[in-house]
Amino acid sequence: MLLSMLVSLVLPPFLVHRMSAAEYSAWVLILQLSAYVGLLDFGLQTAIGKFVAEHEAAGDDEANHHLVSTSFTILTAASLIAAIAMIVAAQHIPALFHQMPAALVPQVRWGVLAAGLSAAFALPFSSFSAIFTGLQRYGFPTVVAIATRVLSAATLIVLLLLHHGLVPMALTMGAFNVVGAVAQYLGWRAYIRGKVDFSFLVFHGKSAIRLAKYGSVLSLWTVAMLLISGLDTVIVGHYDYPNTGFYAIASSVTNAMLALISSLFGPLLPAFSSMQAGTKPERMGELCIRASRYCAILLCLFGLPLILGAYPLLSMWVGRAYAARSALYLQLLVVGNIVRQLATPYVIGVVATGKQHLATISAIAEASVNVGLSIWLVQRYGAIGVAVGTLVGAVVCLGVHVMVSMRYTRSTILIPRRHYVVAGLLRPLLMAAPSLFLLPFWRPLQMLPAPPVLLAAWLVATTATAWMVGLNADERRGFKSASLRLLYWPHQRA
Repeated sequence: MLLSMLVSLVLPPFLVHRMSAAEYSAWVLILQLSAYVGLLDFGLQTAIGKFVAEHEAAGDDEANHHLVSTSFTILTAASLIAAIAMIVAAQHIPALFHQMPAALVPQVRWGVLAAGLSAAFALPFSSFSAIFTGLQRYGFPTVVAIATRVLSAATLIVLLLLHHGLVPMALTMGAFNVVGAVAQYLGWRAYIRGKVDFSFLVFHGKSAIRLAKYGSVLSLWTVAMLLISGLDTVIVGHYDYPNTGFYAIASSVTNAMLALISSLFGPLLPAFSSMQAGTKPERMGELCIRASRYCAILLCLFGLPLILGAYPLLSMWVGRAYAARSALYLQLLVVGNIVRQLATPYVIGVVATGKQHLATISAIAEASVNVGLSIWLVQRYGAIGVAVGTLVGAVVCLGVHVMVSMRYTRSTILIPRRHYVVAGLLRPLLMAAPSLFLLPFWRPLQMLPAPPVLLAAWLVATTATAWMVGLNADERRGFKSASLRLLYWPHQRA
């Protein structure tokens, strides 16, 4: 994930400096439309990871064979639907983005077809990546993800240096989508075929019903996430096309932060899945609160520098012209996504224990508020209205989780809500307090947002608060012990 984030840091400066703002906006929209193919996953990738972990713990190899084979068949049908959807979307580009320059429309059409159809081809092969996840063997999928990401980025940079346009760039992305998909299949054959078998064109009725029961609610969550975070750039493109590229720069930074958080806490899903049969709800709740506290600390560590240093960081990354237009978007999006992601460990626990239907109301409430408010505000205030809609929707999401969802999931994850709010959220969030004292001296659009002495004091105070308040005494001792083991590990191996 860190290497992928490095690619994400290197590529955008090449894009924004070698493409006009209109071209960069078009490229962002090509990627966004092709990403919608993933919505037709129907939650099956998560379901495969969960059930493979359970079947592996129970030693039921036949159930895994039926599960994976049936999932691949379902996703193959979904990929055909996705391909048709991409063809239709390509034909309606002028209606979707009526402010887009006419000269870019043919290129965007071909770009959507190249990126979208390749994503549709790759959709069924996500089954093999999910098998690795269920077995908690992350090495091979990580290598494939890094290789395809790095090589595709390098190829895009070469194309930009050679002054190629949107179509060759989209064809490059499409080619690497196909290569990555085939690599996942070959990795399954080489490394885990003996553990989880698979057959083409197999449809097992009981497995399909089980997947449908589990994935149907996840599909609602997927649609809700489309409305929450997948439509924002498209909404800006439709109503405020000139600011699409600037909004996308801010969105890409927050997406990188969220991807890192997701990768760090993603292993909780198979872990919770394998634990749920023999673990009491009280214990599951304690683990959730503890993970929530770590999540809040990490979100602050990543998010606070982005909020306070939005302009200087963006200036060093994509230049001052983009920074001046993107800084406010970034600040609002970071705050909104910090609020939403505070519930990440709880959501993972709910999905892992199969109780996601009891927490769906939160996703529906956030999606409704986010989209409705964003569309209303963007018509009055432009792209900034979409960022505000994201922030308000995130507050609604967290509130509904605490006030409603946690009441209904007590049978599997028993969380005292007051303890969750105080120990899991407010306590680690106190590390944001030093930032409040920095605000009177904050200069938003300057390379040095505050005097150096104050910045140094803020850094020390924030780190000390995270250590002394965010963590308890046992966790501090555990962290010191782990750090010492890591420090002396090379000497022990020698």
